[in-house]
Amino acid sequence: MPADTPRRIAVRKHKHVNRRDFLRRVGWGGVGATALVAGAGQARAAAPAAATYPDWIPASPKPPKRGGVLTRASAWDPPVIDPRLTQSVGLFQFAGLTSNRLVRHPFSDEAAGPSDLTLKGDLAESWTASPDHRVWTFKLRQGVRWQNVPPLNGRDLVAADVKYCFEAYAREGVQAFTFQEIEGMETPDKYTLRVHLHTSNVLFPQNLAEPVAVIFAREVLEEDGDLKKRMLGTGPYILKEHTRKVRVVLQRNPDYFDKGRPYVDEYVILSTPDAATRLAAFRTGQSDIIWLASPSEVETVRKTNPAIVVQSYHNTLAPFGLALAQDRPPFNDVRVRRAVSMAIDRQRQVDTVYEGHGIAGWGVPYIYYRDKAPTVKDLGPWWQYRPEEAKRLLAEAGHPRGFETTLFYYEYFPQMTSQVQLVQQELKKNLNIDVKITKLDYTTYYGRYVEGKWDGMSWGFQSGHAVGLDERTYHYMHSKSTKNFFRVNDPVIDELTTKLRRTPDRAEQRALTRKIVDREFDQVLRMWMPYDNGFLVFQPHMRNVAAGALRRTDGYGSPTITRSWIDK
Repeated sequence: MPADTPRRIAVRKHKHVNRRDFLRRVGWGGVGATALVAGAGQARAAAPAAATYPDWIPASPKPPKRGGVLTRASAWDPPVIDPRLTQSVGLFQFAGLTSNRLVRHPFSDEAAGPSDLTLKGDLAESWTASPDHRVWTFKLRQGVRWQNVPPLNGRDLVAADVKYCFEAYAREGVQAFTFQEIEGMETPDKYTLRVHLHTSNVLFPQNLAEPVAVIFAREVLEEDGDLKKRMLGTGPYILKEHTRKVRVVLQRNPDYFDKGRPYVDEYVILSTPDAATRLAAFRTGQSDIIWLASPSEVETVRKTNPAIVVQSYHNTLAPFGLALAQDRPPFNDVRVRRAVSMAIDRQRQVDTVYEGHGIAGWGVPYIYYRDKAPTVKDLGPWWQYRPEEAKRLLAEAGHPRGFETTLFYYEYFPQMTSQVQLVQQELKKNLNIDVKITKLDYTTYYGRYVEGKWDGMSWGFQSGHAVGLDERTYHYMHSKSTKNFFRVNDPVIDELTTKLRRTPDRAEQRALTRKIVDREFDQVLRMWMPYDNGFLVFQPHMRNVAAGALRRTDGYGSPTITRSWIDK
């Protein structure tokens, strides 16, 4: 690629580019750019059916090419780069490229389709369990070297490194709950790690395959006292630059154990919180990947960029919902939670905000307990829009005149603001609940939400990183979990999620998962809201970048970039 291309010019800039400066530089007027997103949340008759676009893009049959710079304008900025202290997509949109896990999910060029959740070896070549699934033995891949950067300087990865990392995770941070189930570890030889759990867990390897379970370096933690300043690993890319609220630059690791990979020389992630700026960057070729929520947005881009490649994403869960402080009044009363839920017209959000290309909203991925995506009517009585019944139930709970509360959120995408405002309007209209809304920046929002420093309501999330069934149930719903951001405290859920992780039979797992979901919906423990199915859109020269059902390439599925390449 010539040195003076717009892409090269953009990635050299160190100054943070705001929306106005960016649009001026690329020759766009503010009015024209605003028009690109003005239709978000409004149905358009001209928008094509979602079936127009494939839900899976197979790997390219062509031999991969080496070289080039991949650039992406990102809505997220890492609040901190210590993987022990955050599950934020801001970090894990690239942490899976600087670091590896013991096991992983398939890359795009290995997967049979978007729902392929087969486990593959990453740092581990093989793993076995004792008959009671309390002892797991991992055989590490030999010849893996840490990145050739001080203080590691390319030394061998050994089992003691993984043992140290798991022990550090267990001591503090949001991953602690995962690793505190480890009773002890031993290293019988240099490349063998044996993990003893407190109790049986048939799903333990899936937890280690989560994007957040990356292996970090002992030397960095011991020298710095934390992992906030440097991120060094064994991954395909070396962190070359991290400038808060500006950009992240990753450089190809020439010593990566998977010889010949990665193919792309440099991956640049530009901090771009403004949606119109992200869109302008993609349309002018300064960004290679973009996420769009609605069919009309895709069609708008296609008018000026007809060669783009579009993957129609089919979500198996909704990561966002109305999180209630259900550990205190008034939301500790199930009648209040049910009333609030019935006062919200979810189908209206699907039809208008997401132009019919969305899902009603549920937590646990349906692929774990049913064959087809549920509709609103499948989600139980409290998910139905019944404002009169909601009003009666709220009065029965002692709030005939409604009440006042607060809600804070971060705008992950433009449609989210429309949803929040619709909920505010419907709660006022149907239940006389006055909701005062506060919109926060990403870092402030994330910290306040995950640390539980709030009352009332939040537009909360169940972290999008979670792929495995144990993570989606036990880790996010058990009352003792540090990842229980929705403050679920239900003894039935505790019992069912514990039983699930001790059940090896797949059919029984499916039945137990259904019981968990039914209980969650009945008690309105997490009030899920509609979410886009959305579209992942690529420049025509991108290859092997398809997203899995629970692993978007531009987010927690970032390891996919290891196998991606630029066809120029």
